[in-house]
Order: sequence, then C-alpha cells, then structure tokens
Amino acid sequence: MPVYNRKTHEGRWQMDAFWQFVNKRSVRLVLATFCMCLAIQGGYRIYLAQTRVDIFRGAGELLLWLSWALVNYLRSEGKVAPKLNIAVNVGIAMLVVSWFMK
Repeated sequence: MPVYNRKTHEGRWQMDAFWQFVNKRSVRLVLATFCMCLAIQGGYRIYLAQTRVDIFRGAGELLLWLSWALVNYLRSEGKVAPKLNIAVNVGIAMLVVSWFMK
C-alpha cells in the first residue's frame, strides 16, 4: 500500500475514494441508523444504572451517539450543522471522564 507523499500528492486518491464512498447518501443513512442503535444502548445503560457513574456514562453515550446520528442524517441531506461538534465533543469528554470516576 503506497504511503502518501506530500510533494507529489501520491496516495491521495485512496482518501478521496474513501470520502466519496462515505459521503454517499445511502452510506450516511446507514451510519445514522447505526449511531441511533448505539444511542439506544446509552439510554438502556441509564435505565439499568446502579450508580451515578453509570448514569453519567449512559448520558455521555446518549449525547455522543445521538449527535453523531444527527450529523450523519444532516450530511445525507446535504446540510451541515457546525455547532453539533460541540455536542459530540461533550459526549466524548463525558465518556472519558466516566472511565476515571469510580
């Protein structure tokens, strides 16, 4: 597999092909559906929570995956919501923080 060379831009076609595939409407809708399934898992984690850490982790998963589902759905429609990255980053931060809480 060739390595990307900045001077000659060799190997760039591989990433371009990847993004062309990911940006197809059908692929974005499948990704949104998959993210919704993971968001349901976060809700289920909240439902089964026995400690506050479990609730915090479930809320982080719910926020992260719902926002990613919305990002993918909007991109399948050709729209972008730049402020949605804040929700994604907060969800990621909540998950990482929950790893260290006990």
